[in-house]
Amino acid sequence: MSSETQYHALQQALEQRGAVQHPSELHGTLCGMLCVHDDIDPAQALDDREELNLDDAMSALREITLEALFDAEAGFTPLLPGDDASIKERVLALGRWCSGFVYGLASQAEFELAGLSDEVQEIIRDLTELGRVGLGEGEAGTEAAESDYAELVEYLRVGVQLIFLELRPARGDTPPRARLH
Repeated sequence: MSSETQYHALQQALEQRGAVQHPSELHGTLCGMLCVHDDIDPAQALDDREELNLDDAMSALREITLEALFDAEAGFTPLLPGDDASIKERVLALGRWCSGFVYGLASQAEFELAGLSDEVQEIIRDLTELGRVGLGEGEAGTEAAESDYAELVEYLRVGVQLIFLELRPARGDTPPRARLH
């Protein structure tokens, strides 16, 4: 299932249940949590988990996400709207994903920023800043905006993979999970 298909499925599930959380923010939160713990309850990433009853969908998303994170050869992709969405919508979703990710990391008691390498600390600071990303006037629809967005998504993808790999020993140095095909 493609990242775009996963995004739309999650968006639809959240809308059907009346959730207020954005799918990108939810995926970012889940990814941040998974960087610290493989075995978290994925429903913890939901703001209103009691009312939503999305345990099965969240468990599936957790497994798909972990499989992608363990695939160090470019398996991970953040859940963001596809290219059919406006650049403004995609940039806002990117910001929400980053905010969710940083929140997901910080929500785990074992997470300690000071114990990470300078490179990973810088990536986390960058992701914190990207949580406030937006388009300037006149930037929507420009080729430069599309190019910048693509670069940010690639930076995000690689940066999260580096964070995950660096935190892996803190998670017990678990072996890579078997692929779920």
